[in-house]
Amino acid sequence: MSELRHEFSWSVSRRGLAETCLRAYYHQYYLAWRGWERDAPAERAESYRLKNTTRLPMWAGDCLHQAIEQWFEQRAAGRTLGAEELVERALARFRGGYKQSRDEAAQWRRAPKRHTRLQEHHYAEACVDEPSGRAREYGGRFVERIQRAARWFCESSELAAVRAAPPEQWLACEQLGTIELFKTAIHAVPDFAYRDAGGVLWIHDWKSGSERPEHAFQLALYALYAEQRWGADPTGVRCVADYLEEGRAVEHRFDAEALEGVLGAVHASITALRELHFDAGGSDGEPARFPQLSVGASACATCAFRGPCGR
Repeated sequence: MSELRHEFSWSVSRRGLAETCLRAYYHQYYLAWRGWERDAPAERAESYRLKNTTRLPMWAGDCLHQAIEQWFEQRAAGRTLGAEELVERALARFRGGYKQSRDEAAQWRRAPKRHTRLQEHHYAEACVDEPSGRAREYGGRFVERIQRAARWFCESSELAAVRAAPPEQWLACEQLGTIELFKTAIHAVPDFAYRDAGGVLWIHDWKSGSERPEHAFQLALYALYAEQRWGADPTGVRCVADYLEEGRAVEHRFDAEALEGVLGAVHASITALRELHFDAGGSDGEPARFPQLSVGASACATCAFRGPCGR
């Protein structure tokens, strides 16, 4: 077996974390490296464990994404899941993960990648306090969001063409893919892509939260991904951000000028992050090059790594 190498790659999420907090970026992409090994130093093991935590909003979105992926799997097998069955599948995983996070912290510490651990439980946040009833109120909000989102996916007129597309027209469904830009591996996971009967390539991105400016950037990158993966003209790709909970589909198309701007932003990010890159397999690097945010910064309150940072 070849030795595992710590190589630089790029993704929208990697860029986003670096722009939010370089110290969190250091923990996620460097100090956590080889933290899974039995004899890993304590700091690396802790960063690796914390890297494998999530927050309830993200967990709800992940459960919804997986349920929709199962919808497509069933569709390919000749069966269509109804809205209530989709809701049940998503909620079963959501509730199971919550219970596992609450009750099985020791198992998570031993095998963090195979167990769900919520940061809310790990840091004993007030929102998951059960005697006060706050946990029920907090979790209940996400149950309702999953219900609304799953029903809109199954019943909305906006997604009728997606649901009707035959499997032979599908190109991707929740599959990690890689292209190359600026001599760098670029990772992307389009939620669903297909060609319609007229040959138009559509990429849909399921969103469980509200619209944010970076969503358009991500979709533009998917258009460039489609150019390399499927030979599409990126200016002709129809990209749609589906805000499932809100019941909105926002279509984006990108002209050559917009795509050049996105490529410029990708290049600038790659250049900046390559300057910080080091082989984490050989050393812990220089943490001072990845400064912490100022005390009291809002991002710290929901950061997985606030424990090691003393926040």
